[in-house]
Amino acid sequence: MKKILFAATALAAALFASCDKADETMNPLQPGTADGARVTITLSGADAETRAFFDNTAMAEAWEKSLSSLSVFAFDNGGGLIVRRDFTPAELMAKSATFALPKSTAGTECSFYAVANYDASSAKTRAALTALVENSAAAYNGTFAEVSTKAKRSGGFVMSGFATKTVGAVNTTTSVGITLKRTVAKVAVQTTVDPLFANKYSGTLTINSVKLSKAASQSLVVAGTPTPGTMTFSHTQTPAEASGNYNALFYCFENGALAAGSRVLLEINATYDPDGSASTPDDRSEVTYSSELTGKAAGEILRNGYYRIAANITGLVGQDCAVTVTVADWETPVTQNIDLGA
Repeated sequence: MKKILFAATALAAALFASCDKADETMNPLQPGTADGARVTITLSGADAETRAFFDNTAMAEAWEKSLSSLSVFAFDNGGGLIVRRDFTPAELMAKSATFALPKSTAGTECSFYAVANYDASSAKTRAALTALVENSAAAYNGTFAEVSTKAKRSGGFVMSGFATKTVGAVNTTTSVGITLKRTVAKVAVQTTVDPLFANKYSGTLTINSVKLSKAASQSLVVAGTPTPGTMTFSHTQTPAEASGNYNALFYCFENGALAAGSRVLLEINATYDPDGSASTPDDRSEVTYSSELTGKAAGEILRNGYYRIAANITGLVGQDCAVTVTVADWETPVTQNIDLGA
């Protein structure tokens, strides 16, 4: 997780007496050494360590926290835009930037918003910024090989954060901390055919695909009351087999609590071969194991949440597949157990 630190000092009147409002509002140039109100934004360093798939730590992968662009917005009490600062490539590399605030902000309460990896330049008021909607869940998803090694979405994961702070008097420094959170939740699925399966059935079970469906079709860019739109997003992935486990990875938008029967759905599709012989395919049958995600609670999926689904299949029908869900805000892990099969 990244944190953005702001240091603000009030602007000396003489410095910006000749500056027009448009220059202040849109994207002020980095000031020199003259006295004045400045905002120094520093991004905390991010380690680039890569963890194994299905690791129970909530730390993000390097590609899940990379920044290709960052815009910082400052709004007054009425929600009007005071200034927007877009980081330059050099500032992104240094994770730091300095820019000016108008003298009038000294001693007033301001709202600071940060939006990463998303073009939010159309927003000229706080209301406009907080109304921006992202509707590209498909852009985050792909094959397991793609999403487990890089950000599938061009530009990286959309992230945002905000804080409210009173700007100090002229020539003082105000520090504001903002934590960026991704708009999507991460759903990692690991399916295992339990050794008990072989005790019940003489044939073999092969996992063909894993599907996430009935998920949110959109999300607010800036965190607020979840606005999921129609719950129609779905993505099917061919799992990657490793050491007897079938691994799949999805990203989806957030949604609030949902009644059972209306929640995000996980489907594991498999083929059962009674004699286990590749030369006799006619006796094979398709099997689907379905389970709704309980999420944080009552089907709620949180932005920036991390959901680990461990599905252990012990039978063909009924309730003999144990599914364990561990939930975290890419910070802390919660668990769900479900039995599928017979």
